[in-house]
Amino acid sequence: MSNLKSSHLDYPTVETWFICWDNSRTLITSYDSVTPMQTMISPWDETDYYENEEVWLQVLLDNGINPFPEPED
Repeated sequence: MSNLKSSHLDYPTVETWFICWDNSRTLITSYDSVTPMQTMISPWDETDYYENEEVWLQVLLDNGINPFPEPED
């Protein structure tokens, strides 16, 4: 029997953004979005879901992550 936990989201009704955290919720381990045509499975149990991209983006920025960096010349 395994004690591993995971998160999953199957075919949400709207595009849904997610942020996965380590168990202490101090380190973001993954982030992205899931469309109504997709399924997301993550090995991380601590996962937050957002239907508002601006709220998702602000959480990432508050944690020092810019998912949309400017291209370098």
